[in-house]
Amino acid sequence: MCNLLSWRLILEEEKKADWFHRLPKEAINHFLESTSPLYEIKHPKSQIQSFQLSGESIISTSSVWGIKPSWCPDYLTNTKSEKLVSSPFWNQFINNRILIPVHSFFEWQTQNTGKKHKFEITFKSPYTYFAGLWGEERGMRWITILTGEANDKMKTIHNSGENKHRQPITMPIQNQNHWMDPTVKNPKDVTDLLYHFTNDETTEFDLNKETTLFD
Repeated sequence: MCNLLSWRLILEEEKKADWFHRLPKEAINHFLESTSPLYEIKHPKSQIQSFQLSGESIISTSSVWGIKPSWCPDYLTNTKSEKLVSSPFWNQFINNRILIPVHSFFEWQTQNTGKKHKFEITFKSPYTYFAGLWGEERGMRWITILTGEANDKMKTIHNSGENKHRQPITMPIQNQNHWMDPTVKNPKDVTDLLYHFTNDETTEFDLNKETTLFD
């Protein structure tokens, strides 16, 4: 799921203002009022922006979306959050935690007719971030997005496929610093930070809606 998304490029200074409010109020207002272009991420191996802590500094990094382990035939762009602790493979990256800015993502809903409709799920907050992990393989830096059980509305949209009824994990502002902090190592402390966005935090648009007599 979530193999297509769009995100707004965010400056490091803007993110620092968003998190720590260290910049003057006038600068914060300027950042909040600015509109950066949206970028669509359409396939694995695309470059995508993420944020992490390096010492006490927030840094922005561009990484490849997805990893292809030797035991998997495909690139893994998403990782079940339930495997963060239980999987020997993913557990080795549990302290490599990042935030990925997102504007919207896309899912395909299977209709009663068998047709699939493409939905765009847009976050109402312009400062929404997916929770993710990063790693390196043969000198290449990669990232993956964590997923969790879908809310009621998302279940009706993401209603088919091997990984149906899933949605990306978002990170509320009050948890963001702790999520990026590599000194937070207790598995329960880490998993307690995971957040499942609710029905009212997004708006949905059926991009393949078929006109009927009742429209």
